[in-house]
Amino acid sequence: MKTIRYTSTLFYYDGVQVFEAHDAIGGHYIAVLTESVDSMDRFILAGVEPEKLRQFRTGSLDLRTLLIERVERDWFIAIPRNGFDAPLELERQTLTMDNNPDLPNSGFFLHDTQADTDTVQEARIRNNLVLEVAVEPPEAAEKHQIHAGTLAGLLSHLQTLVTHAYGAALRDMSAGARRATDMPDAHLLNVVVPAAAGSFRLVFEAASLADIFGQNALAHALQRIDQFFEHVDNPKQTLEMVKHHRGHLAGAYLRMLRFLVEHKTGLSYTWAEPDYLSSKGYSVSNAEAISLVEYLSGIANIGAETVVLLGILEKADKGNGNWRIVTNEREYSGKIKDDGPSLDGLKIGSCYRFTCLEEIEESQSGREQRTLFLMEHEPV
Repeated sequence: MKTIRYTSTLFYYDGVQVFEAHDAIGGHYIAVLTESVDSMDRFILAGVEPEKLRQFRTGSLDLRTLLIERVERDWFIAIPRNGFDAPLELERQTLTMDNNPDLPNSGFFLHDTQADTDTVQEARIRNNLVLEVAVEPPEAAEKHQIHAGTLAGLLSHLQTLVTHAYGAALRDMSAGARRATDMPDAHLLNVVVPAAAGSFRLVFEAASLADIFGQNALAHALQRIDQFFEHVDNPKQTLEMVKHHRGHLAGAYLRMLRFLVEHKTGLSYTWAEPDYLSSKGYSVSNAEAISLVEYLSGIANIGAETVVLLGILEKADKGNGNWRIVTNEREYSGKIKDDGPSLDGLKIGSCYRFTCLEEIEESQSGREQRTLFLMEHEPV
């Protein structure tokens, strides 16, 4: 029996109305809600050509035409009896699709307006959140090229910034919203066009597809990043945003700016979800990056976050200031600064509450190096 699985929701209104599905060898299918039977949703499902599906996604082909003008004439009734995570239960139909009274009326387009930017167009084609990033390092001035080291650094800094922005956005959500949004790869980007035409431009899409409501969790991270780049021409306003988000996100933002300064380039970006009418995005010139780095570098502990650990002390080396504590989750190690608290009097095997400052430094390879500095301790 043919195995077909739900891939993504294309239209949601009080429930899934239209969705895309794939079979085991990558064939594309479109499914449209029809009348329910015994309270069970039933969908018209048919295989469609990838190009026709792309036209439907971008809003240039209506749903009825997509279903009728198909090369493959077989079609089915699909029943998600075990939900959308399980293979769909299929009933092959013998009547021709053209005679089906449950076909949608002509004129149902996925989008009411045409995309006004390439980013929105790309998001609709992929039915996913899309981010486009452009840079102009000196080597790209005459040729469409970028040094491998510059590209690697850009990818690393960008993903780090998005990761910390996603974490900051999650912390501001309610517990219920966090559970619904947080997925293992929701903070990750996939490169889908490594070098687009024009200035050196990269195109990414969210590694995690949108949920059943058509919402992508990564949008929360990009909305937070927008706030940092919104006032790059005004260092004082940017400083207020950095202070408000003091911690790993602010530190990642400053390291990104330093990277742009080091490589003598600015940066511009746009992003969109499939249902956007226009893309969002901002830019920072090299001159603005230089000014911001000078202005923000004078702030102490801009990228540090407070971490509280409750656990059993396993190590307290007064000579070099190293310590190790084991919590219910895992083992943590750290140091003390010259002006930090003393480790004198601490008892191995006893329970303590350690209040630490977690600082992140960038290694020569571009990786993050996290260090916990003990600020105070108390027995529990």
